[in-house]
Amino acid sequence: MSATIAQRAADATSDRLAAYLIDFALLSAAAFGLWIVSAVISSVLSFGAGMGMNAADPSAIDSGAFLATAAFGFVIRGVLWLAIGAVLIWYFVYYADTGQTFGKRSQDVAVVDEDGGAPSKRQRLIRTALLLLPFPLMALLGLFGFVGFFFAMFLMAVWLAVEAGVMFVSDDGQRIGDRVANTYVVGTDV
Repeated sequence: MSATIAQRAADATSDRLAAYLIDFALLSAAAFGLWIVSAVISSVLSFGAGMGMNAADPSAIDSGAFLATAAFGFVIRGVLWLAIGAVLIWYFVYYADTGQTFGKRSQDVAVVDEDGGAPSKRQRLIRTALLLLPFPLMALLGLFGFVGFFFAMFLMAVWLAVEAGVMFVSDDGQRIGDRVANTYVVGTDV
């Protein structure tokens, strides 16, 4: 470990936090947009279930139509979480070659290895996997509709707060993923 890299990482902590928040806002907006699309599709399907009403008793919905709508809703929420996962994969694969997400680029910080060079594919995978550690649980919670989606977003926000907290209390500005992957985030304007 080079002391100069660790010091550069510690010096970049505030810029890194701003980049972290920018990335979280962008990814949250994308997830929310996808959620809106899935909510509209679910609403249309729910309206379609109303077409299965019993003519003799318009307030009674045919049980088959209701079950089909519930099943379609579950499938739509599953597709939603697959789409959110695809956006996350694209976002973090996009930065893989440059070491900079949109947030990092806007704040002039980048991911480097302990020698100051570009991190290996393995290091990038490890740090990203740890950042997205709660995603499988989030996807599972998200299958349970509106409340599940917002609880999943809350879970991710808590995890990111833990990661940011570790970053601020460490002497070298590393979050958990950086420590395991042996990477740093440093200013690029040096």
